Amino acid sequence: MKQLFALSLILFLTACNHTQKIDVKEPLKKPSTLLNHSLFTRLNIESEESIFALPEAERHKFLSYAQEQKLQNIRADTIIANYLDSNLDKFTYDGATLNATATLAMNEGNCISLAILTQAYANMLGIETSFKEVATMPVYKKQNQTILVSNHFKTKLYAPREQEDEKWLYAIRPGTVIDYFPARDLVFIGSATYADLVAKYYANLATEALLAEQFDMSYSLVSQALEYVPYDPELINLAAILHRRVGDTDTAKKLFEFALNNQLVSNNLLYSYSYLAQQLADTPLQEKLEEQLLNNAKTPFDFLQLAEQDIAKERYSSAEALLKELIASTPYIPEPYFALAKIYYLQDKKAKAAMYLQYAIDKSEDREKQGVYQAKLNTLEYVGRSYNQNKEQN
Repeated sequence: MKQLFALSLILFLTACNHTQKIDVKEPLKKPSTLLNHSLFTRLNIESEESIFALPEAERHKFLSYAQEQKLQNIRADTIIANYLDSNLDKFTYDGATLNATATLAMNEGNCISLAILTQAYANMLGIETSFKEVATMPVYKKQNQTILVSNHFKTKLYAPREQEDEKWLYAIRPGTVIDYFPARDLVFIGSATYADLVAKYYANLATEALLAEQFDMSYSLVSQALEYVPYDPELINLAAILHRRVGDTDTAKKLFEFALNNQLVSNNLLYSYSYLAQQLADTPLQEKLEEQLLNNAKTPFDFLQLAEQDIAKERYSSAEALLKELIASTPYIPEPYFALAKIYYLQDKKAKAAMYLQYAIDKSEDREKQGVYQAKLNTLEYVGRSYNQNKEQN
């Protein structure tokens, strides 16, 4: 599961990406009109229908299962949840964005893949759906000089509307939440729609194509995504980065400015624009964007990214202040402790670095992260012992 910002390319990967809800007043032109279409060739891509299509054998299997469950008076939304539980017990959660057929055949995929498979079954039973995005502590995966960062996307299957339901008013409509990583949900970001799901699928593939330098394919996919959610800040961000990568910084800047002028802003877009401003040696713009990033930060993970940016620029006091505020508000998250350990190590404060590394280990519930933190601590302690031994010998 994976979202992204970068040293040389700042981009939010969607496995699980948020579509900011904007009250757009017409006649605001669509960002897609700003793309430099002459730079690219529009290629044929997968259709919306194909994304959610399932093999005939699977359709027959599922419908037979559903019929048996209905005879036991099990609600349709619960039927889908039960079917997923019984068929995906050995599912492998990785970063791949797959359509429904591939997700089923390979028994793997990211949260968008699973949402698409869930939607495919919902389509067959005529079940309404909605989606939510929650911010989780990002999992970083470095690819060249790009860091992919994941957020989490989950589905709600609504209970069928029955005639007797018309007599009742519900504060929360009944249904079943399909949540693949419930323990990691920390901060609610926003609601999403079916159109957002389709757009996220195309956007994820567009990101993969961009990283592979398949620019025509990336352009074709992001153009398709913009047809579903034309004012999504993350898609504008992706389109701007694509143009920058092919050398058209003028169009990239126009896209960023359009987003800022019309309040179509996300932290990832601001990071990307800040990197472009750095490339263009536009210091006033960089300072303006850094201030806006701070004002736009909402989740603990936004502040963590700001602190990491300060560390990269050797602004240790500013990063330390941000991280200590973050620890005060969310003391259970291990990453701020690890970031503080990094600061103290860079300042040659080895004892404090070791102390905060131990805090990070104690706070982490993820064995893989614990292993990384422990390895860092072991290295730090080894360096300290070696230094003291050499000092005694001298």
